[in-house]
Amino acid sequence: MSYRLRHHPRARRLKLRVDRDGALVVTAPKGVRRSDIDRFVQGQDAWVARVRERLARQREARDPKVCGMWPERIELPAVGEVWGVVYGNPDGNVPRGDGVNPGSLVHLPPNETREAVAGRLQHWLKQRARQTLTSRVDDLAEMHGMNYGRVSFRNQKSRWGSCSSNGNLSLNARLLFCSPEACRYVLIHELVHLEHPNHSPRFWQRVGELCPDYRQRMRELKIVWNRLPDWVTAS
Repeated sequence: MSYRLRHHPRARRLKLRVDRDGALVVTAPKGVRRSDIDRFVQGQDAWVARVRERLARQREARDPKVCGMWPERIELPAVGEVWGVVYGNPDGNVPRGDGVNPGSLVHLPPNETREAVAGRLQHWLKQRARQTLTSRVDDLAEMHGMNYGRVSFRNQKSRWGSCSSNGNLSLNARLLFCSPEACRYVLIHELVHLEHPNHSPRFWQRVGELCPDYRQRMRELKIVWNRLPDWVTAS
């Protein structure tokens, strides 16, 4: 099986991941021989087949009006919003029904390529995340006596968030597609890194104090990641 290889300085063992498109990614410590990596991947063929089948089922269950490259609406469960998408003349076919919030419309130029549409929607998503999630970060930080530097929002391809050594937070705008509870868990996770800049037992103990159901939310995040709209993950 073909795979993409990543060397990570903190990796302690070989790790295999199946991306949402079925591609394989191997994370390996430095110095591991390629022949050992090949044997590791070959030994996981049954597991890979099961994961690919599960991902295919999840993708088939998605609504093309929401998850396609030219969506009719954008659903953001984390903040309870549903936006309609208008292509071209704003006075033309305006989406109605399907839970679209009054006045919540995203206007895009007509006749653009799929890459241009994806780029505009991704930019809009990052703006919407900043507008809706910054206050939630502030509230949680104040509630638990935490002080962070600044917060930024990106469309990250491999993680939900991060906390730098100087206390700056980087959050994934894709959090808007999570449930409010799963979104809150990620915000807490990154804020706790201000106290524990690692994933030590003390870190997870603190996360558990602030978010007792964090294991359930971690499982939920994996499902959300695999069901993201195509325009969100387009390069």
